[in-house]
Amino acid sequence: MLNPLFTMIILTMVFSHVWRIQVEKYPVFVLSALLAWTFFAQSVAGGALSMVHNETLLRNIYVPRAIFPLALVLSHLVNFLLALVPLLIVMAWQRIPPPLSILSIPLCLVILGLFTAGIVLALSAWTVFFRDLGQIIEVSLQALFYLTPIIYPLSILPERFVWVVKLNPMFYQVTVFRSVFFQGAWPDATYFLIAGGCAIVSFLVGLTVFRRQESQFLLYLS
Repeated sequence: MLNPLFTMIILTMVFSHVWRIQVEKYPVFVLSALLAWTFFAQSVAGGALSMVHNETLLRNIYVPRAIFPLALVLSHLVNFLLALVPLLIVMAWQRIPPPLSILSIPLCLVILGLFTAGIVLALSAWTVFFRDLGQIIEVSLQALFYLTPIIYPLSILPERFVWVVKLNPMFYQVTVFRSVFFQGAWPDATYFLIAGGCAIVSFLVGLTVFRRQESQFLLYLS
């Protein structure tokens, strides 16, 4: 609960007061998107190594191997739900009442969870064969953070660069949550459908990759 809250405070001090990004109620603007990003980033960073870190269990107990990456994603989903508490507190502090659109959050969580689970399944399989992939993922997440409009509004970008940001599937995931909590509106239908489509494709591709590789895991785990 405190991790995203402290991160929001730091980002607010730096970008709202030092860089002077002019966004009304900036703490809610940042935190509403940061929670979705934190869930995604922590799930991907930890989930990519889930098979490697559970080598002993894999060798001694037979369980469906997909349980390990999926359980990690679910654990971070619980953290996400707990982190909604400080978000609601910050909204109250900024005098933003809980909107009716908050009823769409369960579906938003399912979409974000499926999208993240697909990425984690694929990466957890590939990391068994390419151990350095874990370090590449950390750097890639840092770059993706700044390519996703979390700490800045899309409107400050030159028009010629907006299409690049919209190629990033995480743009649609964080925008959906920001629409609900910050704007107090139901998610834009187009963005919502794109986020849902990306989630379905991600999960199906990730599950396919994982199932094709899992029979070879024990040969490479050592």
